[in-house]
Parts: sequence; C-alpha cells; structure tokens
Amino acid sequence: MMRTFMSFTWLNKQGVKSNKGFIVQGIDRFTAEYLENNKKITIDLENGKLENGKYCEIIRADSFCKWDDGSYISETKQIEILENFKAAMEFQGLEVIIDKESEA
Repeated sequence: MMRTFMSFTWLNKQGVKSNKGFIVQGIDRFTAEYLENNKKITIDLENGKLENGKYCEIIRADSFCKWDDGSYISETKQIEILENFKAAMEFQGLEVIIDKESEA
C-alpha cells in the first residue's frame, strides 16, 4: 500500500485542514468535528494526560461508526477516518487514545 504524505494547515487555534481534503476542528473542550466531502462527524472528547506528560484526547471506540446525518460508515472508511483524525490531532500536539470500554 502506497502512503501519501499528509500535510496540514492551521485554520484557527483549534482547527486544521489536510491536503487530503478533510478538516478537524475543535468546537469546545469536550467536542471536535471531522468534516469531509460536506459530511460531518461530531466527536465527544475526554481530555487526558499521558505518563510522559503529553496531552491526549480520549475518544469512544465507536466515534466513527456513522456520520451526523445518520448514514453508516464502512469499516474500511472508519479506519481511514480514525487515521486521519489521529494525524490531525498529532499535528496539533495531541495524542488520541481509544476508550475500548465505551464499545456498545
């Protein structure tokens, strides 16, 4: 699988846009949005700090199962969105932790 280089530009203090066309925008302390092709996913966040002192955002394991309009997202696309989200957060200096306990 060929990996494409992903770069980001800042939109504001809490939002970035990827050269792949998606946007990750912090809405408030406990909410972020993932936007791609005029579709949106609202993501609930829990703030945390890792043992190494780095800040992180903890998200539910099912955060990327469906778009806000209710349409379901394929497993392949969910993995892609998660990787995109992680890359965007890493660019902003944050790590993403998946809360496996939150699965339904």
